[in-house]
Amino acid sequence: MAREINRREIAPFIVEDRRMLSRVAGDRIRITHIIQPGVREPGCITCCHAPDACSVLAYCPCFDFPGYIVNKVNSSRYIYIRENSLEYNNPLMQTAKGKWCGMSCCQLAVMDDVTVLYFDDIHFDEVKNSTRKCNDIKTFCCGGRGEQVLIESRFCLGMCKMGRGPLACVPSCCPECLCPCFVKSELWVDDAMTAVETIRMARDSAKERMDMKDY
Repeated sequence: MAREINRREIAPFIVEDRRMLSRVAGDRIRITHIIQPGVREPGCITCCHAPDACSVLAYCPCFDFPGYIVNKVNSSRYIYIRENSLEYNNPLMQTAKGKWCGMSCCQLAVMDDVTVLYFDDIHFDEVKNSTRKCNDIKTFCCGGRGEQVLIESRFCLGMCKMGRGPLACVPSCCPECLCPCFVKSELWVDDAMTAVETIRMARDSAKERMDMKDY
């Protein structure tokens, strides 16, 4: 009886209508790689953290957000490459719960922003290192979040990008502030080149394993 239950647990989970959602073991999703996320760093003019009871001082140039919330945000970041997808968390800061209209006047909390992107997603086309030039110098002067990896889909010789909804085709020259319908994923990592190679390798390997090379 125990062997029968064990066999059922480790049996593959197959989704015929969308093979990329299939799993090697039915009761779990296997993580194949863990990418080191980038760490938020303040600029050189930032001299200290704002007091815990007065986080609003963080909007002054020489103050950073309180140390407790910065540590929580950095600790909440992760990038997992799973057997069939990419999962990452780009956490944000928000006002904590409190007694003033449901909000705290001075405390901050972490708001998770988790994204799961399956390897057969129509937007999972181009994976590239999109780190800004002179990133080390700019991070020292103005702060930063590490190196950047960009995932998007371009076509028509790179002149168009994939959009969402009815605007599936958006000119690449259109500024993002004027056309927020661009579909892209931004990851902040410690080493962009290594991350790009690892993500590409995992995506191509998954497509080959599931006989989806043409997707």
